[in-house]
Amino acid sequence: MKAIDNTGLQILSNIIIESISTSGIYCFGEKKRIQAVQNPFQESASKQEEHTHFYLLVFTNENKTNAAADISDIIKTKTEGRFTVTLLLHKATSVRYLTPHKLYFFYEVLTKSQTVFEHVNVPPNIAFEEVPKRKAAYIRSYWKNRNSVAKSFLESENQIEGFDTELIQESMLNIAVEQICLGLIDVFLGYQPNHFSLAFLFDICEIFTSLTSEIFPRTTEEDKKLFDLLKMHPSSLRWANLKTSSFLNTELLEKRCNLFYERACELVESELERLENMELKN
Repeated sequence: MKAIDNTGLQILSNIIIESISTSGIYCFGEKKRIQAVQNPFQESASKQEEHTHFYLLVFTNENKTNAAADISDIIKTKTEGRFTVTLLLHKATSVRYLTPHKLYFFYEVLTKSQTVFEHVNVPPNIAFEEVPKRKAAYIRSYWKNRNSVAKSFLESENQIEGFDTELIQESMLNIAVEQICLGLIDVFLGYQPNHFSLAFLFDICEIFTSLTSEIFPRTTEEDKKLFDLLKMHPSSLRWANLKTSSFLNTELLEKRCNLFYERACELVESELERLENMELKN
């Protein structure tokens, strides 16, 4: 994979290295968007703004709480939104001892992506004795578990009645959607994230499907308001003051989550069948 915007990658690399002890940075994807900015009073002042989103695997030598989100915010701020990033942060020492199933993703990235940075003295140094292979039975089992959790929460959420329950319902929808995303990511990429915010999981899902952006767009103010409701993590209920919010918004969110579940199941089943057929041929 060859990234187009090498200048942007270098800027991001410098920011990451300044922010956290880094042994390696690898770019395994990018998305570009060009937006026309019109000036109705001065046509010559009209311009096009380009935005690039990078997907980076970063090996670090230290543990920092919420480092991925913090560094992503720093990049967006310092580049004034010109560049954004989905950061997968891992310690190389942990990756070396993964099972072949979990090692598969890292093998794919390290052998097929663009190397942005490797520390001269302390590179990740991850050796592959053989090509890691995933087993379709394990992939299906993992999806079955995620599917079961998501389905249970969606069905239970639908049974809740009474006043001031919207926050509870939204937190249950949050769990369901998180589980669906984790299942999708494992099936299509063979990756199991160590960071679980929905915005982060949605960004990873968009590598292989537009489903998240189709059902949960984040373009208009109304879209963003619904997404904020969906981000209601169950842990926030520890201190929540339960009060009535917009029932219509919660109801709309519920419908979207159920549609997301149905569409995700269709996508996964199709991909699992493809993987199982490939395994039989090999």
